[in-house]
Amino acid sequence: YLCTMAAGFLLQFASAPAVVAPRRHPAVVGRASTIGGTPAVTDRTAVGTLSLPSLGIGTIAWNGKTEEDKARIAGVAAAAQARGLDFFDTAERYGASPLSLIPAALAGLGLPVDKSYLGGDCESNLAEWGRGATVATKFTPTPWRRQASDVVDAARGSCERLGVDSIDLYQLHMPDIIQPFRAFGVVDRKDEIYWDGLAEAYKSGLVRNVGVSNYGGALLERAQEHLARQGVPLVSNQIAFNLLCRREGSLATLEKGNELGVRTLAYYPLAMGLLTGKLAARNLRQAVLEKRVSPQRAADLCRYLEGGSGGTAGDIPRNGVLPLLEAVSDVAAARSKTPAQVALNWVMCKGAIPVGGASSVSQVEDNLGALGWRLEPSEVGQLDAAADDLPFDFKGAGFQTTDSKFVGYGFERWVLN
Repeated sequence: YLCTMAAGFLLQFASAPAVVAPRRHPAVVGRASTIGGTPAVTDRTAVGTLSLPSLGIGTIAWNGKTEEDKARIAGVAAAAQARGLDFFDTAERYGASPLSLIPAALAGLGLPVDKSYLGGDCESNLAEWGRGATVATKFTPTPWRRQASDVVDAARGSCERLGVDSIDLYQLHMPDIIQPFRAFGVVDRKDEIYWDGLAEAYKSGLVRNVGVSNYGGALLERAQEHLARQGVPLVSNQIAFNLLCRREGSLATLEKGNELGVRTLAYYPLAMGLLTGKLAARNLRQAVLEKRVSPQRAADLCRYLEGGSGGTAGDIPRNGVLPLLEAVSDVAAARSKTPAQVALNWVMCKGAIPVGGASSVSQVEDNLGALGWRLEPSEVGQLDAAADDLPFDFKGAGFQTTDSKFVGYGFERWVLN
């Protein structure tokens, strides 16, 4: 039984919303800067004390295993910063290897093992690749971290790995959902203690701004009120949000954030590439043969593209996302933009900052084209209608989902609605 539970925790950590005008966060949209010709210099958004480009870069895949990979990622980071895309989002768990996580799994069961840092190496990489950038990172709630001081200690460790005196934006990675003994009637939620930890880290100067991730509107409001009583502003909430992921509470959560003055950061803004118009089922199947994509992830993405049942995707009708992709492509053609740029801009029009991955300089260049302009309300409405016509939502692919973590004994879920 203990081995099964340990494997569950190992798997858990191996993966890691008409226009709604934000009420309290002015986003500055200007003409492309003459300095390098990049709109990222002027198209920026206030998040707490930070002025961020209205488009961030997620670094979950920035954990190169070879010298060639590391050089490529370093080049991507340098190209992004040179173009003004200087907001990088990471987490203490990003880049963790399965072997390094075995102790974390055992510690989660309360066994007497070393509880020193058990995360990944993305933070350490960003000390070099992200020097000078604005970096957000995250604390992961686990069963063996049950005190406010654990959050403070983790923030201090992240500072050391990032090579900074204080963290620009420190976030809780998810609600306290990992409850390994729930089946036995034992549930020990510590969300308020983690909020206290954020407050202590903020007041100590270890972090400049605090945020949360994967919080629905009700929990978001509770967290904001709890922190406000201690004089600490809650500035952000990071959730899965894109044209394919608007129901089941995502859009309502974003709107609640706008109401509260809490900025939404949107991960999976391109739905794992589905909204770029570049994914093809035949290429995904070939990538499985070449062991570049896991069979489970590819199978789910193919279901979204072609239709089918099963996996994380669930029941997808014939032709899947094609009707929405056609609508996105129509707007893109009229705008002389790419589908990805239109999909990212739609997220911005809803009041969120899309945080997408970038594995090449060409992706950085394409993402940059989403800045410096906004879709017209009629175009947003056109895209909303096309998305509403789909009878399904994007739920992720493989073991990477939009509302849960797979922990071996099942999926532990958060609920936005």
